[in-house]
Amino acid sequence: MTNLIISIIVPVYNAQNYIEKCINSILNQDMENYEVIVINDDSTDSTAEILKKYAKDKKIVLINNEENLGAGESRNKGILFARGKYIGFVDNDDWVEPDYFPSMIKKAEEENSDICVSLKIENHKGRFSKTHLLNPDNLKEIVFVKRTAPWAKIIRKEFLLKNNIKFDKTRGEDIYPAFLSAYITQKISFIDNTKYHCNIRKGSISRRKISYEDYFEIRLYKKILDFIRNKKDENFWLPLIKERSLISFDFLYKNADNETRYELLKEYEDVFNIIPSDFIKEYKMWKIKRFIDNLKSFLNSICRHQPTR
Repeated sequence: MTNLIISIIVPVYNAQNYIEKCINSILNQDMENYEVIVINDDSTDSTAEILKKYAKDKKIVLINNEENLGAGESRNKGILFARGKYIGFVDNDDWVEPDYFPSMIKKAEEENSDICVSLKIENHKGRFSKTHLLNPDNLKEIVFVKRTAPWAKIIRKEFLLKNNIKFDKTRGEDIYPAFLSAYITQKISFIDNTKYHCNIRKGSISRRKISYEDYFEIRLYKKILDFIRNKKDENFWLPLIKERSLISFDFLYKNADNETRYELLKEYEDVFNIIPSDFIKEYKMWKIKRFIDNLKSFLNSICRHQPTR
């Protein structure tokens, strides 16, 4: 298979109930010149058996990790095997509509962009919500703050390799590469569709109770702050870094017990030099502001989609 336009990477771990719908949706894309790189990350359920039947498809490249490496390292391995001009990612419990990747590629090609980002639909136990509340006026903010995860976007492979952009090994593996991508890129495209379907489930890794290793996510912001320090656009990035870090802290704080919350506050203090008591006040104000902003956006979107009489 030559002249591949895109390599779609799917890291898989214990997804026996979801992986068939995921892969089938990718194989049903309205295009021909693509490949699907599926990385089985040492699954312990029947995922491996399910994937064997897909390995017969000429579009599928199946890689079996000998040990559990995590989503970040699995994605890195997939990028090394990829032969497409663009890289796309789909999580193992998500699915995409038939024209999702063709529409993304068309937009990226038209605008000669390094990154193209889209909207998504979230499924919360049968309750669906469309994320049509992004502001395309600041695409760097979307890539780093609003859409840090690698799915619901495509990236030029040459851009990733040239800038040595790799995922980290631990939780929050996509934060630093999202920042680096947004910082370096000269062109981001935005496509206003909701054809990526994200399944929000209790058992996913991002929904579990946190452990000490998860503190690494907060420490990533130290790495980002060190990178941006004394650069000419530092003042542009500092508010975005703060916003993104509060999103991380909010998730970890909500899923932690009291002792872990105290440790998280200490981690945040070390990174941002903020006194914990002052930070808690700021955090609560941010939560209220986010709620009000989201409510306004929701009401505006409802009004925008009302049928005219």
